[in-house]
Amino acid sequence: MKSPQTTNQGSPPQAQAWARRLGLKVADVLSEYPDADPDNVRHTLILLEMPPLERLQRSLIRGRSAALRRK
Repeated sequence: MKSPQTTNQGSPPQAQAWARRLGLKVADVLSEYPDADPDNVRHTLILLEMPPLERLQRSLIRGRSAALRRK
């Protein structure tokens, strides 16, 4: 049986509130920089909330993935 956090039936109110706040921040950045990639803006804002070491590790994984797709 899946835990409530892994199902698509909804998410806890805290997660919903966080997602709404993130969406508003993304919209703010895109209003100032309309040519920015929304996915990159979202990803960057998420990373800025993380501790530096975890942020670095995730950035390196994302960068490697992007490099592999270009080959």
